[in-house]
Amino acid sequence: MCGIAGIFNFGTEAPADREALARATSAMVHRGPDDEGFHFDGPLALANRRLSIIDLPGGHQPISNEDGTLWITFNGEIYNYRELQRDLKSRGHRFRTASDTETIVHLYEERGVECLEDLRGMFAFALWDSRARRLLVARDRLGVKPLFYRVSGGSLRFASELRALAELQDDRGRSLETDPQAIYDFFGFRYVPAPNTFYKGVLKLLPGDYLLADNSGVRTACWWDVPPEEPEAQRPATQRIEQEIIEHLRESVRLRLIADVPIGIFLSGGIDSSAVLAFAAGLGARPLRTFSVGFDEPGYSELPAARRTAEVFGAEHHELVVRPKDLGDELERLIAFRREPIAEPTDIALYRISRLAAESVKVVLAGEGGDELFAGYPKYAFDRLAGLISALPGELTRSLAGLLPYSGRRLRLALETLSIADEAERSATWFASFTSQERQALFERDFLASVDAAHPARVLAGYLQRARVRAQQVTPVKRLLYADLKLWLPDNLLLRGDQMTMAASIEERVPFLDHKLVELAARIPGPMLTRGFRTKALLKRALKPYLPAETLRRRKVGFAVPVGEWFRKSLKPMIADVLLSSEALGRGYFDRHAMERFVRDHLDGVRDRQKQLWALLNFELWQRQIRP
Repeated sequence: MCGIAGIFNFGTEAPADREALARATSAMVHRGPDDEGFHFDGPLALANRRLSIIDLPGGHQPISNEDGTLWITFNGEIYNYRELQRDLKSRGHRFRTASDTETIVHLYEERGVECLEDLRGMFAFALWDSRARRLLVARDRLGVKPLFYRVSGGSLRFASELRALAELQDDRGRSLETDPQAIYDFFGFRYVPAPNTFYKGVLKLLPGDYLLADNSGVRTACWWDVPPEEPEAQRPATQRIEQEIIEHLRESVRLRLIADVPIGIFLSGGIDSSAVLAFAAGLGARPLRTFSVGFDEPGYSELPAARRTAEVFGAEHHELVVRPKDLGDELERLIAFRREPIAEPTDIALYRISRLAAESVKVVLAGEGGDELFAGYPKYAFDRLAGLISALPGELTRSLAGLLPYSGRRLRLALETLSIADEAERSATWFASFTSQERQALFERDFLASVDAAHPARVLAGYLQRARVRAQQVTPVKRLLYADLKLWLPDNLLLRGDQMTMAASIEERVPFLDHKLVELAARIPGPMLTRGFRTKALLKRALKPYLPAETLRRRKVGFAVPVGEWFRKSLKPMIADVLLSSEALGRGYFDRHAMERFVRDHLDGVRDRQKQLWALLNFELWQRQIRP
């Protein structure tokens, strides 16, 4: 695992700025505290910060081919590199290291850009072909590893993190101007959907895309997408599919245990991380270290369940309790770290448990991705009711929602969301911080006039339509899964996982997102994934022989942080001081009265507004950092 950065002045041939590159690598030393390296070739400059995982003494980057005409800076892991090396050696390629990074260089010599198709892993890399004077920048299929870039004035600049990219600018980041549309989108999605970021002209390379830059300019292309759902008429036997799921997941875990350093597992007590632990134990991984995080508040902590699961598989278990003080201590620091608002409260907990894990391991396996592959969120099962509920009179639906107590926030959200007839708008609302109606109330009229209020729903509509055209009989649940795999997973969950683990200088690996398992799950007909209103039914049946019955029966809790309670209790003074301050109310984004109403609703216990207050708090703290 590493941090990468680079400059290519493709339009000017001016020498690359070495000082800017040095600043960028210094800004992400946490991503690679073990080593630093550079390569310069006139208008081209590559840099790397290395966290040594494989070939500890020999994997210094950037790495070249035999004659120095190809150079690569790489972030990630290639899990099938040993098989690829054997084949390449049989074709006459000579290796100077035992690293997975060098494999890509030789594979490119054989296949050019099509080498991407042979790579099994998570990655973002830049490969300089000095003979063609061409730079290839690529990102893995699912977007596990991030890549930010900016094209301006005939120059391409890229980095693993926004804070490093800011250092690559000639004016040291002052030219990074916030994008009003991105701000509006953040209060809908909880994140900014790719390819956009919070900053004008700064983009994220899409998952499964590559970028080519040469003297003719910069262009991007898609090199991978998930296969379409198989028609029900071709549905294979359930038992056969369950067997294939187990075979693929076991193989994926086996590959992700490859390392020359100690490995641990993030264990929540839920199905996905427990499955990763079960297969790691079955494959003989030793020592088997697990790490869990919880809270003092009842109903939020899964520590007892995680502890029991760890005991079943004989793991050396470690626990951490996160409290309100931790949020106060860490939040502003992590916002500065990411150079954008924190999308999820879980970032704090993930960072703290990553620091604990870093005391004994350098790599952790996590269960991320299982929900997006096998329909684990309640919305996948309940969305089918949208036609019925949206047909009810709006006044009746609002009255029913209003009768629900404060504690019924999840049921209220489901009822209000299912009342939306339009599929794209409904999809955009399920995970939104603010619904479209709430955003209309929140923002000042002048600000609303400067943005496209329909953009969040249109982004979802684009992915839902893309799912339709790729398969003639795609089911609604598969459309939702496709959109989440393309948006929610890479732009929120995976970016969070990368940045919070890297902040602690450890590497996170996600076995559920091995592309072969993803492709298998994508082909499974939607009706097989759930049973009635039970989520993840197919995966649970497949895992029944491998997990404790208690784990399979347990109601999904999710990685929820009790910020709603904290905001009404110990953190109440902070919320009031920050969100009702003259600075927050006077920035010109928000309607003062609406802002006060959202805050008071929650602090006075009228209605649960924790998602809204979390977004507002992070936005204001971020604004104070970029606009002191």
